[in-house]
Amino acid sequence: VRDDIDFDIDNDGIDNWNDFLDCDGDGVEDEDASRDHDNDCMNDAVDPDDDNDDILDVDELDGAYGTWRYDHDNDGLSDNYDTDDDNDGLSDWFEQNDGWDMTGQFDHDNDGIPDNMDDDDDGDGIPDVNENDFDIT
Repeated sequence: VRDDIDFDIDNDGIDNWNDFLDCDGDGVEDEDASRDHDNDCMNDAVDPDDDNDDILDVDELDGAYGTWRYDHDNDGLSDNYDTDDDNDGLSDWFEQNDGWDMTGQFDHDNDGIPDNMDDDDDGDGIPDVNENDFDIT
């Protein structure tokens, strides 16, 4: 099932609308919880390696394009090099050229606004345009 139509994206038996981050297992949603892309119980806002690929986020910033190199399907290959970012069996080229908007399938901060329409994909209060507006030299 594609992520954009999957009602239980993490397959834990709890639908996406009722799913919440509970790192300590007490049954109470963690306060100030933001997106935890790699499910390591560290909010992306403070996690130095959001996708848990052992490469720090600051080192994954692509200065040429000003975008983060996410690994949406967690296959160990960053999306910049992966030919099937969502691992659904359809190449990104096919999906993008067949009228499907790949970025619209993702909502990293779970705010109900797809990333391609969201000015703050990670929900940290800093607009994306301000976070990625520098080069690493």
